[in-house]
Amino acid sequence: MTPGARDHNGDIAALGPATSPPPERRPTAVNANDATLTELATAQSGSMVADNTPNAPAGGSFDLVVGAVAGGALGSSGAPYTLTISAIDLTAVSQPWPPQTLHQAFDTASGWQLGGTGPDYHCTQTFPIAVPGDGPGGPLAGHVLQFVASLVSHGAQIASITHSHPFVLV
Repeated sequence: MTPGARDHNGDIAALGPATSPPPERRPTAVNANDATLTELATAQSGSMVADNTPNAPAGGSFDLVVGAVAGGALGSSGAPYTLTISAIDLTAVSQPWPPQTLHQAFDTASGWQLGGTGPDYHCTQTFPIAVPGDGPGGPLAGHVLQFVASLVSHGAQIASITHSHPFVLV
């Protein structure tokens, strides 16, 4: 920065590295009758920590973590929706696994729980994913992949789509 430059608050900026902490991650807010996908991440089996090499060092599988939030009126309504999860092989430009189509509802049986003191509901689901060839060195070793998920209610009044960060299989 040049002397006298201003930061995003309009204050005079100091020279050198930034000293302020990163912004806090706030929970996603939704309207009472709405829902949105908030997370789609690959992780090592049994972990909730995002990992861009989820089957390393020698795993034959990994987990896909899907998170969502729904408003207070919708979260326990029992209204049906379809969760569709697809994988894309960005290296070969193909689909390495068939899509998963899950018919679920906004209820506790599908994992929806009141978030803290409310009013929103949260749902986190983990899906185990088997690596083709049962582990490292398989046909997708070194390939860059990405997951895409959509949540669509019956009648399409609610629709949300998200994608994972790209990841590499070893």
